Amino acid sequence: MIKIKIYFYTSIILLSLTSCLNSVASEVKNWIEISNIEDIKGHYHFLSDDGIKIFLPQSFKKYSSVGYQQLLDSLATKKNYDLEIKRLHVLREMEGNFYIFFDEETRSTYTINTLPYTPLYRGDAQYILGIISMNHKKIASKTDLEFTKITAKYNSNKTTQIFKAIHRIDDTKKSLSTYNSSYILTSNKKTVFLQLHTGFDVDFDPFLQKMIL
Repeated sequence: MIKIKIYFYTSIILLSLTSCLNSVASEVKNWIEISNIEDIKGHYHFLSDDGIKIFLPQSFKKYSSVGYQQLLDSLATKKNYDLEIKRLHVLREMEGNFYIFFDEETRSTYTINTLPYTPLYRGDAQYILGIISMNHKKIASKTDLEFTKITAKYNSNKTTQIFKAIHRIDDTKKSLSTYNSSYILTSNKKTVFLQLHTGFDVDFDPFLQKMIL
């Protein structure tokens, strides 16, 4: 579990400093207004190198690292571009494969890292949440950002363990809010780390439940 803790800690540092692209499209209608998992619309993307299928809203498209950087260059300010590039660099450096998906309609970014299989226990989840809280306090004391925990949960059964943390990041100077949903999922001898950046609060669980590891 040590590797996941380090990865999560490092990526959160950069994530928390990113006021993000998605706030630009905050008036776009949320693509997740559902009450039943069977009602969600989207399609599967097959990650052939890992034998994993992820289910995302139809508006998400897969990008290469180079393609995503070119897109960022046309949409983001220089400061936000530089911060996002640093975050992506950290994620790409993790052991395993890295994939990027982007929704131009809502300016939402979804990333997935496929990590070496590592069981995830409740104590690990509590440790990770503590690191996140500590890091947020440090950043808030030095910036105009405020962090609010929306939810943090750990669930497990005989085959699957999931850690979920959702935070709202408020830029008090610009009066903008963004949301980050982070998941660590371990199942079928595979471990993945997911991050979803949006300009709105979103229940991503129904899409996660359709993932096939």
